[in-house]
Amino acid sequence: MKNTIDFFHRRINKLLQIIVENKTFIFLLIFISILYALPLILANTYYVDDLNRTVAGYNWNHDGRYISSVIMHILSFQSGVVFSLYPFSMMIGSVLLSLSGLIVIYSLGVRNKTILFVGSLLLTTCPFLLEILAYRFDSIPISLSVLFITLPFLFFDKRKHFFIASVLGIFLSLGLYQTTAMSYCIIICLFLIKDVWNEQYKKGLFTILWSAIAFLAAFFIYKVVLDFLDLELLQDRRGDFIFKDANLFQLLKDRYHGMIDLVKLLFKSSYKSVFLILLVLNTISLVIYFRTNVKTIVNKQLPLKLLFVVLIIFCVAIFTAGVNMFVYEPRWVPRAMIGWGFAMYLLFFPLLLNKNYRNLILSFALIPFVFYSFLLSSQLGIYLKNQDDFSDYIINLVSPKLLEHDRIKVIIKGTNKTAHRNITVNYNTMPIIYKLAPIYENNDWGWGIIRLNKFDNISSIYIGGEERNEILKNIAEYPIADRNIYYTLRIKGDIAIIDFERGEE
Repeated sequence: MKNTIDFFHRRINKLLQIIVENKTFIFLLIFISILYALPLILANTYYVDDLNRTVAGYNWNHDGRYISSVIMHILSFQSGVVFSLYPFSMMIGSVLLSLSGLIVIYSLGVRNKTILFVGSLLLTTCPFLLEILAYRFDSIPISLSVLFITLPFLFFDKRKHFFIASVLGIFLSLGLYQTTAMSYCIIICLFLIKDVWNEQYKKGLFTILWSAIAFLAAFFIYKVVLDFLDLELLQDRRGDFIFKDANLFQLLKDRYHGMIDLVKLLFKSSYKSVFLILLVLNTISLVIYFRTNVKTIVNKQLPLKLLFVVLIIFCVAIFTAGVNMFVYEPRWVPRAMIGWGFAMYLLFFPLLLNKNYRNLILSFALIPFVFYSFLLSSQLGIYLKNQDDFSDYIINLVSPKLLEHDRIKVIIKGTNKTAHRNITVNYNTMPIIYKLAPIYENNDWGWGIIRLNKFDNISSIYIGGEERNEILKNIAEYPIADRNIYYTLRIKGDIAIIDFERGEE
C-alpha cells in the first residue's frame, strides 16, 4: 500500500514539475480555451436546466449524479443549494476539456508542444461539446467527468497503478455524469490500435482484460453507493437497459438511427467540408507512410493487424453512441455525444506519421477544422442571445393579459418563432444550432412554461398528458383575449392558452 501511495506521489510530482517547466504553453492553452467559451459567456443566457436550477438551487441526486452534487455544494459553500459560478464555470469547463485532450495525446506518446497544443483543442472544440459549455451549472461537473476518465492513462505504463486509477476515475465519472464513462472505452481503443500496430498483442489483451475489470468494479462501487444513498440511477427509463427485451435488435437499430440523425445535422452544414479536408489529408498521410515504410509494414502480420484495427474502429463507433444505445429512453442531445470528441483522435494520429510533412499536413488539416468550431461557438452565442431577447419580448407582450388573473396556469400550443435576427442561421446553413439552442416555447415541452415564467408572474404548475389534450381539443370554448402576428391568447377561468399556430376557431 505504501509503495502504491509513493508511486502516485512521485508521478504526480513529476507531472506538476512538467507543468511548471512549460507554464507558458499551459497559460496559452488556458487562454485559448477560455476564448473558445467567450461567446457563450457573453450571451449571458440561462440554458435548459439552468432555468429552474438558478431559482430552486437543487442538485443532481435525482439523476444518480451524487458526486456532482457533493462537488458543487462544496464549491458553492452551501449545503442546501448549489450556485452556478457563472461565468467562471464555463471558463473552467472549457479548460478542463482541453486538459483532458492534452492528457490523452500525452499518454499516447506525443511530446511536441505544437502538436500537444492543437491536439488538446481537438476535444474542446468538438461541436457537440458546446452544449456542455453552455450550461452554467453543469459545465464543471460534466467537464470533470471527462477529466477523470483521462487521468488514469497518465499511469498506463504501470498496470497495477493504472487499474487502481481506472477504478477510481470511472467511479468518479459515473457519479458526475454517467454518459461520459463510455468514453473511457474509446481511449482504451486508441491504445489498443497502438499496441496492435506495434504487434504487442499480448499487451493489448491484458489492456482489455484489466480495463474491463476496472470498469465493472467501478460501476459496482457506484451502484453500491447509489443504493446506500437510496438514490435511483436515472429517472424515467434512462437507466433501464434493453438487453433482455424481445425486440432487442429493433431497439438497437432505432437507437443507431437516432445517433445518425443527430450526426447528420452536423454534416448538413459546412462542417462536412472541413471534415472532408481532414479525411483527405489523413488518407494522404497514410499513403505517404505506407509508401515510405513499405518494407517494414508489408509482412505476414499486416492482414491480421488491419483486421484488428477495423474491429477496434467498429467498437469505437459503438462506444461513441454511449449508453443511449442500450437504454429504453435514449436522449439524443449533443452532450450525449462526448464520445465523438474522443473518436476524432482516430483522425488525428495518422497526421503525425510522416515527420517530413507532419507540420504542413497538420496545419492544412486542423486549422480549418478547429476554426469552424470557433465559428460555431460564435454563432451559438449570438443565436442564444437573440432568441432569449425574443422570448422576453413575447413575455412582455402576453403579460398584461395574464396579470389580470392570479397566478394563471398556461398551456403552449405550437412553437414560438425563431428570432428575426437569427434567420441566417437555419437548417440550410447551420442545422446543429437547432439542437444546441432549443426554442423552449414548444408545445408540451415543460421547459416552455418554466421559460415563460421567467419573472414569476404565472403559475409554475405544468399541465400535460391527457388533461392538456382534452383542453386543446375544446380550445374553441376558450375566448380570445388577445391576438397579434405572433400568437393568439385564449383565457378561460384559471387557464390560458398561448397558441403560436394562431388558430382562429
